[in-house]
Amino acid sequence: MLLFVNANVFGQAAAGNEKYDQKQYVDAVNAFEKIPPAGRDAGILNRLGISYHLLKQFKAAENAYRAAVSKDPKNTDAPNNLAALYYSQQRFSDAERQIRRAIEKSPDNAVMRLNLRAARYARENAKSARDAANAILNDNPVLIEKRDGDLLQVQILMPRKDLEEATLHERRGDSFFARKIYEEAIVEYGKAVALDRYNASVLNRLGLVYHQSQKLAEAERYYREALKQNPYFIEVLNNLGTVEYVRKNYDRALEQYERALKIRPESPTILLNMGACLFDMKRYDEAFKATQRALEIDPRVLDRTSGFGTLIQTSRRNDPTVSFYFAKIYAARGEKELAISYLNRALDEGFREYDKIKSEPAFVALAQEEGFIKIMERITAEATSR
Repeated sequence: MLLFVNANVFGQAAAGNEKYDQKQYVDAVNAFEKIPPAGRDAGILNRLGISYHLLKQFKAAENAYRAAVSKDPKNTDAPNNLAALYYSQQRFSDAERQIRRAIEKSPDNAVMRLNLRAARYARENAKSARDAANAILNDNPVLIEKRDGDLLQVQILMPRKDLEEATLHERRGDSFFARKIYEEAIVEYGKAVALDRYNASVLNRLGLVYHQSQKLAEAERYYREALKQNPYFIEVLNNLGTVEYVRKNYDRALEQYERALKIRPESPTILLNMGACLFDMKRYDEAFKATQRALEIDPRVLDRTSGFGTLIQTSRRNDPTVSFYFAKIYAARGEKELAISYLNRALDEGFREYDKIKSEPAFVALAQEEGFIKIMERITAEATSR
């Protein structure tokens, strides 16, 4: 009997998933509903909710989404889709609150970022959003732009002309940014945010081009505006940290990095920046651990400088102890030439704790290297001459 029940559940789930993939939502509902409640996991419940949702059966959709959340609190698809359901009902404040809960758990999700942007615009411009919604109800009664796998992306209710023009300026800004023509990028991004101030991604990029132009006050202004639009935009938290780092406000920089790491604990970029900050605060052991962890996650993180999202701090104060710690990091990773290079740099910068070099376990692997032998000879000569 148990085998029969399990086979039946599997068969109905497979049938429902097939109809769901084919966008045959009536048939998908019929198949999913035949699965006993105990046999429905969060994924099935979410798909059942989407099927009801796109059939405009809102109450049944809400029940399914809430059951999915209850079944698996870590699932973020269903909370996003519940926000989209409120949006379909033109409950824009409820939609914004719900999508904020979802994006807190999945801060990098592109669909959720777009949904937060749309919900914030609709909530703050409710009358014009409802007018736009009513104008498209015949063509799009649920206000859904698309289904992306198991996520629903809502249609932004900004005037189409403004949205298209803002997108055009954004793309032009990206082109100038990629070619490092920062003044022109600033102009284009500025035009984009004048039309759509809810686009946190463009606000962040506008901050970045000001940052690259060494205009820190303007950079900070737009980073903070981006964070206002999306409090879980970890790239922005990182970039605010780099502003404070450049200003040598290390405590404030560290605060931003810690906020970002609470959202994404395994970010190599943020860990690397935190390490640089801690090094300059003379908290060497903590800095060493953060930098080492960043390289464990992404061995190439030091090869990058910046992109359209986050900045990596490339400047470093001349500190012989920092060079010593980097030598340890690279020696432990088997990158012998870099380790020897940083040891020489440490000595050039005035590192005189020779016993630490001699006793460091990470440097045992360097013992037969010509460069390390020369370092030991240099240490002996310098010690003798003192």
